[in-house]
Amino acid sequence: MNKFEKAQQILQEINGDGWLIVCNEDNDIHSRYLLGVASHALHAIFIAVDGNHRVLPVVMEANMVRNSLKNKRVNAEVIPFNSMKEFADNLKLLINKPKIALDFGENIFEDTTTSYADYIPVGTHLALQKMAPNTDFISAAPIIYALRSVKSTEELKDLRNVCKATIEILKTVPDFAKKDMTEKEVMAKLEYEYAKVGKPAFPAIVGTGEHSADPHHNTSNKKIKPGPLLIDTGLQIDDMCSDITWTYWVEGNPSEEFIDAYNALYQAKEVANTYYTDGTSSRVPSIKCREYLAEKGFDHEKLFFHGLGHALGFEAHDVGPRISRAAPGNTPLKENMVYTNEPGLYWIGKWGIRLEDDVIVGKEKCEQVTSNPKDPIII
Repeated sequence: MNKFEKAQQILQEINGDGWLIVCNEDNDIHSRYLLGVASHALHAIFIAVDGNHRVLPVVMEANMVRNSLKNKRVNAEVIPFNSMKEFADNLKLLINKPKIALDFGENIFEDTTTSYADYIPVGTHLALQKMAPNTDFISAAPIIYALRSVKSTEELKDLRNVCKATIEILKTVPDFAKKDMTEKEVMAKLEYEYAKVGKPAFPAIVGTGEHSADPHHNTSNKKIKPGPLLIDTGLQIDDMCSDITWTYWVEGNPSEEFIDAYNALYQAKEVANTYYTDGTSSRVPSIKCREYLAEKGFDHEKLFFHGLGHALGFEAHDVGPRISRAAPGNTPLKENMVYTNEPGLYWIGKWGIRLEDDVIVGKEKCEQVTSNPKDPIII
């Protein structure tokens, strides 16, 4: 079952007439997710509950879109347009129906968030309401969640492939990363290697010294110095991303303090892995991880100030409940969801360590798709 067919099935379940994606300059990732190709100009995708799917691309991108849909075995009529009037006229015919799903979130500031669906610009939403005043526009969040939270067999195959490729590249870091290179030079080399097989899933975080204590450090022109070098990076190939963090040690032997923290995080991650299982609350892996760190004498309340993991998939931060002791509700994990497991300890102004691996939620045991080195790699 392809993505159009699966979305059609979900529309039947929610009594919707169609799911409409209007995309311009790549503002909605669901365009590329469904089409399998980036269509940069204004276009629309309409998945119909009756199976009469339509795609409205600009003429210059129509052949590219048509070929991609054919490769994905998607049965959808491609209707190219030459002018805004032509686009609007065709679009109006599609959406003159009782209930159409659009990519907007609901309750995004409340505990149960649908921010993962929030892509449509306000102006586009208002224009559609004016175009079809009798149509009830509903949130596409249920469709998006059902499509993307639990991964298909093909997506899991893509995940294993992209993770394997990422690990192979991370293993080469000691071959090119040297003291006095800048963080940006290391980032550029990584992303050059990624471009040979896919593309970066997100801008790499490369942090030397005190920068490694900032979980979302913006990679800079600071020169790498002796001590911890944290690299948080991801690659995208096909429909899946990797997201992995290794913390290296630059020059000489790691300090005892660093080794103790590294070993504690490695074991805490292993403990948390045992709770990435079907039916387990998304809070539990984080709670167990923190309990282990506390047993080892680390003040996780002060030193570990982010969640343990996030959903991983077509985007590096994909659709699914957060892995955090503060996660809203009591949301259970489901088999074949994909997550990161990334405990960290950070001494602000000094240095930090994060060890991040990617896992597939299993019935009784998760599949750890990536693996941090048991002992820190010395550069």
